[in-house]
Amino acid sequence: MSAFGLGVYADTYFAARQLFCDAVADSAGRLTTWTHPSATGPQGEALHVDVAHFGDIDAPTVLIVASGTHGIEGYTGSAAQTAWMRDGLGWRVPPGTAVVLVHAVNPWGFAHGRRGTEGNIDLNRNFVDFTRPLRANPGYAALHPQFCIEHWNEDEIARAFAAMDSFRAQAGEQAFSDAFNGGQHTHPDGLFYGGQGAAWSNDTWREIVVSLAGRARQVALVDLHTGIGPHGKPFFANFDAPGSASRARVQRWWGDRAVNREGLTHAAFATYSGVLIDALAPALPNADCTTMVVEFGTRPRPQMQRAHLGLMWLQRHPDATGAVVDRLRDDYREAFYPSDEGWRSSVLSEARVLLDAALAGLTDW
Repeated sequence: MSAFGLGVYADTYFAARQLFCDAVADSAGRLTTWTHPSATGPQGEALHVDVAHFGDIDAPTVLIVASGTHGIEGYTGSAAQTAWMRDGLGWRVPPGTAVVLVHAVNPWGFAHGRRGTEGNIDLNRNFVDFTRPLRANPGYAALHPQFCIEHWNEDEIARAFAAMDSFRAQAGEQAFSDAFNGGQHTHPDGLFYGGQGAAWSNDTWREIVVSLAGRARQVALVDLHTGIGPHGKPFFANFDAPGSASRARVQRWWGDRAVNREGLTHAAFATYSGVLIDALAPALPNADCTTMVVEFGTRPRPQMQRAHLGLMWLQRHPDATGAVVDRLRDDYREAFYPSDEGWRSSVLSEARVLLDAALAGLTDW
């Protein structure tokens, strides 16, 4: 764990941002900020994507670490980034290498405690080519009506889960994961909605990558998330083809767990489209790119599914009040940002090791 303990964790987006920016200044990094032109925080505050840069400005080798692609998951990614800086990152970046830390890729979701953006867009399903026909997800379309719970009670929740079980029994685990988690572009009020156009955070991410790594020849990206995997431990989601050079690289850096999906808490891993890491290589056509999504496990999958359904209910009933609303909000936050100190300590220790390994591997590339 970081020598600075759990103090790198924050209770709000604004506190997390302050911790991050202070760490950049104390580590002699360069800070650049992109401000959202229209979306605001819960009290009308301005929202920002902040980027820290360490090392040579024109370095041919660049490591990018992103947090907050799924807004509420940014609390954990932010803590990992801040702890890494506090542990001396600024003085450990070798010549010819740069480290870029992108804080709160989706600041609206971070500030409002939501996974999606201000338009309920799952940013990690939004990086698709909107000039081409969007991928259909008929499985989700079939399940969506069952997810539209009218009254949040155990009977209606059980009905939604029974519909999922029935779909799984008929279509199989892979088809169910693709339907539930893969992303969809037809139901704006639904789960994992990829949108009908590029979100502001999508365009901003591409701008950041080009401006800070556009001259590099070797670029690695680690996108930090929470949810999937063993409790407090990393789960590596790599999408490289078997036998590819990039797959071999991540296996050298992190071992077999980087490619064998050790610790997966889903019976079948969904076929995703539009994830943030997909945008790296197209944005940097002259660079050799290596990408990895790292999740820190929180809860078993059924409990995560219940949390997703709970948030969907809250969003479809914005005028609801009372104890049930408070419970759902608290449960959703705990699902993606556990308050357990043992979990938080484990994440900081694991994150430090895997980020150091990425930097060392990239330096030796």
